[in-house]
Amino acid sequence: MCALKILETHIMHASDVLYWLDGSTAEVPARMLRLPHPVQLELSSKPRDVQVRQAPGKTALWRRSAAEIIDGDASEADRHFLDAGSFTLAGTAYDSRGFYNPRTFAVTAGAGSAPIPGHGLVMYPSPLGTRFGKAGGLVATLRFAGDGRVVPWALLTAVVAIPGIGQQTYTAQADHRGDVLLPLHRLPPLPEGVAEYSLNLGVAALQSASAHTPLDPGDLAAMELESLTSAGTFSDPIGLSMVPGEIRSIRSANKDHLAVQPS
Repeated sequence: MCALKILETHIMHASDVLYWLDGSTAEVPARMLRLPHPVQLELSSKPRDVQVRQAPGKTALWRRSAAEIIDGDASEADRHFLDAGSFTLAGTAYDSRGFYNPRTFAVTAGAGSAPIPGHGLVMYPSPLGTRFGKAGGLVATLRFAGDGRVVPWALLTAVVAIPGIGQQTYTAQADHRGDVLLPLHRLPPLPEGVAEYSLNLGVAALQSASAHTPLDPGDLAAMELESLTSAGTFSDPIGLSMVPGEIRSIRSANKDHLAVQPS
């Protein structure tokens, strides 16, 4: 039997990890599923020695300056995690398939120790990437009140009261046209004696948002929605009812869209 002789060992520690999370899969990031395929990045800020490797739902980062070549087989001490320092990473994440809306991000990366916790960054399905299930959901087109401008990249959030259980929260993001589909996948069947669920609907948006420029969903601010039944009446949130299995189109009173205005 031939003995394997290791001439050298190349040691390269990951500096940090970005996890790309599907915002439609749970109420909080800790429970969200990762995107099923890699994202594309356009980085506007990163150190020159930072390397990027993409995988489904995550982006690994490491620094060339922290790489080390050890003569022969590396010992446990040689393999010990090396802190390569913190750095700023910023840019825009895209889904080349168009199933998720793009977003900008900026993080201070660089893990100080192992295991590396990483950074969870939420992306939301686009209308193209959204499918309604048996529970149904909501459909809306968002426009600013007054001038009728598109409200791009806004977050629409529905809080449903479930008798005997509590509340469920669902969030979806409008695309660059202001179109948004909000499935209610976890909505249970109506309990006996209950005809419909009560639902509060809120929106977060930016007046300065551009359809041509993605943004960070964390920069959005709460706004008001116009009533579905009383024209000119705005509130945050608005109330409506929902029956499981229904796909309901949400429009402000006497309009073909859902009107939004600053609070």
